[in-house]
Amino acid sequence: MANARVSARAGTLLSLAAILAVNVWGSLHWIRSNVVLIGNDASGYLSTTLEISTLLQPLNLQTLFQAVTLHDYRPPALFLTAQPFLAVLGPSMDAAQLATVLIWLPAVLLLTFLLGRAVADNRTGLIGAGLVGLLPMMSAMARLFYTEMLLTATVTLSLLALLRSQGFARRNWSIVWGVSIGIGLLVKWTMPIYLWLPLLLCVARADWRPLGVGDRPALGDAWRLRPRDLLLALVGGLLLAGFWVWPNRAFTTGFPLENFLLVGWTLIVGATIYLVLAPSAPSTNLAAALAVAVALASLWYLPHADFASHLLYYDDVRGDRSAGPLNLDNYLRYFRHFYHFHMGALSFWLVVPAALLPWVQAIWQRRTLNRQAAYLWLSILAGYIVLVLIQQQNARNLVPVLPTMAILAAIALLRYPRPVAVALGTIWVVVLGLQWAIFTFDRFAPLYAQAPRLWATVDYAAPPAVGVTDPDYWIGPRILATVTEQAQGIERLGMLVNTRQLHRGTLKYLIEAGQLPVEIKDLTESTTRGMSDLLSAPWLLVQDGDLSQIEAPGRELLARIQAGDPLFDALYKEVARYPLPSGETVTLFHRSQGPGRPLDLPLQVEATQAVAETIRRNWSDQATLVYANPDLAVWVGIHDPAHERVIVLQPGQDPAPRLDALEGTLFIVQSHDTDAVQEWSRIHGDRTFEVGDDFASVAIYGRHVAALTEQLVNGQPVTATWPFFQLTGLATSGAVVPGGVLAVGMTGDGDFSGAYKKSVRLLDREGNTIAEHDRPLAAADRFGLLVPPATPPGSYDLVMYIYATDTVENQPDTQGASPTALLTVDIEAPPTRAN
Repeated sequence: MANARVSARAGTLLSLAAILAVNVWGSLHWIRSNVVLIGNDASGYLSTTLEISTLLQPLNLQTLFQAVTLHDYRPPALFLTAQPFLAVLGPSMDAAQLATVLIWLPAVLLLTFLLGRAVADNRTGLIGAGLVGLLPMMSAMARLFYTEMLLTATVTLSLLALLRSQGFARRNWSIVWGVSIGIGLLVKWTMPIYLWLPLLLCVARADWRPLGVGDRPALGDAWRLRPRDLLLALVGGLLLAGFWVWPNRAFTTGFPLENFLLVGWTLIVGATIYLVLAPSAPSTNLAAALAVAVALASLWYLPHADFASHLLYYDDVRGDRSAGPLNLDNYLRYFRHFYHFHMGALSFWLVVPAALLPWVQAIWQRRTLNRQAAYLWLSILAGYIVLVLIQQQNARNLVPVLPTMAILAAIALLRYPRPVAVALGTIWVVVLGLQWAIFTFDRFAPLYAQAPRLWATVDYAAPPAVGVTDPDYWIGPRILATVTEQAQGIERLGMLVNTRQLHRGTLKYLIEAGQLPVEIKDLTESTTRGMSDLLSAPWLLVQDGDLSQIEAPGRELLARIQAGDPLFDALYKEVARYPLPSGETVTLFHRSQGPGRPLDLPLQVEATQAVAETIRRNWSDQATLVYANPDLAVWVGIHDPAHERVIVLQPGQDPAPRLDALEGTLFIVQSHDTDAVQEWSRIHGDRTFEVGDDFASVAIYGRHVAALTEQLVNGQPVTATWPFFQLTGLATSGAVVPGGVLAVGMTGDGDFSGAYKKSVRLLDREGNTIAEHDRPLAAADRFGLLVPPATPPGSYDLVMYIYATDTVENQPDTQGASPTALLTVDIEAPPTRAN
């Protein structure tokens, strides 16, 4: 009998070792073969991990405090567990992933075995561990740098401790349960959602008989006030909290509680010490376990007391607007995720029905296969209920309950007659093992390509170096090498790319790993501010092909670029093209002219706002926008006043060759040092008005190639007389369209000392001013009146006021009229103008 037990134990240990070895070996092979980083969150986790690695040099209490509290949304456990590997192997994706492969994958498998043994027996534990390691999402999470493996380990440990605590009667396992909860919360805030129903079951099954029964302490012993322990707890809490906070008091500024962190940690740690020192009883053990959980979790949650606001913000930004309690898909989503991502059609139909049948039969017969398995079922149900209520949608949310599912399947398998169980188990292992091999070794990838509907969806799970992980997708290092080749400072790279293999997170990881002087400006989100954000980055990366992962503002920018946006084409030049295995192309552009980081200078950006608003308000199909130099094109173009008919002139070049061919309304954006452009405009254009200052202004001109037409009334030139001035002639450009410029030429005799000015206006039939231009009296004068784009076609009156310069008092003409009517101007409907 003893020999049999020894043999059985040796067989169990060898089987468990084989399961661990195969899974670790497969994941190590995958990491060694893979170079393409998969997953948006994984790249973010890697970037933060590398940032903490830099922060922890040197390692001391101050840098450790900063590392623990660095991120305002993600708790630090995952980042910290990878630090030993980064310290030994250097900052890289592979080094970080080794922490998951060598620590958390074996931990999950071992804990699955221990939980299965606690629920049933060794065979159940071994089968559960073997099954869970073969599931595609579990192996994927082991190979990628996500929180899920560490989270799954803490959830499984918590269930194990809950079972072993025997209703919190055992102090040691109760404390282990508290530790698992605390560490789990430092991994991810979702950890408790899988445990609240198992906890309620444990509480319901606990022995809450009056204290003092049998060998249990009486109520007075368990909860009596213990002055010595209380003093020890207060002193210990103050010392430990002070040891953590006092050297880091300079870093507590900015946290919501700031100076109250010391008080908060003193109370939390003191309460934990006091409760841990209490006599062992279910109530005190539960309280001590909860206190330990709170104490551990408070390392991050107490400084980030406003965590909930960040959670709600990110949930709103990243959430699916279609999700909701009245949407049926909200309740079916995780069943669909389990089918497509966690199993695949072949595995699902060969495993799940057979694994459920014994449980269904037991329910039908009003019996149970395993009383302790209720904890496992409730863990799955608890997670499902909360995930549905909070409308979370990621398939990774099922990973923490995969060990419980595998154990439940193992329990069911062992209820079949032995021949049936062996046959079913063999089928399960072969099918799941083949699928595991497909996602582990490239040589099996053709099996997937031949019948993709049979297998789990290629998403997180993928072969290491074919298909979506083809090494030719790994273009990030080449892109960054080009951007930093001649960097003089921090370069800003705009991203209009969001694919599985290349996105902002991928480049941020590479930047952090290489400590490169590059800053990423993401243009793929719904918050992108169009050309404003695009022009803020001298470097720009764009993609073609599938744009489904780019939000509408980014797609609009890409459409403008591909259609030949004139401002973009004038400022950005193609630097490199990167063909991808999918047939798509990523293109790198660079803007070498204009301010490199305009949004870093808000005063200048604000100064050009009025210029851009003037252009936007008066823009029409008759208009052309001319930037006198690239600097102005960036400063004003960042407000995106016009999308078409835009010209950017080069400094030091004669503007005439490009401007002489223009006609219509010209918006000339100029500054104090653009004399050549201003001279051309003065000679060849009819000026209307100008808005802005010496830094940047827009002057609006009418460009009329044909000579003005002398206007006659009853066959005679238009004249008018004032005591000090006589209008002797009036010429105009004739009919005008909305958005166009009416050119006006005047001649006259009189007082040109500057004592009087004229105000020439275009009025509608109700006498409202449509356009006006004030100028000093002159013997010969030519100017323009800009007709607003929204002006309805019709007949309008051209009139003139004359007023004293010093008093602004209107001066009637010799007929007593003010204003003086000059002629009728026709505003015609505008023709359609080709871009």
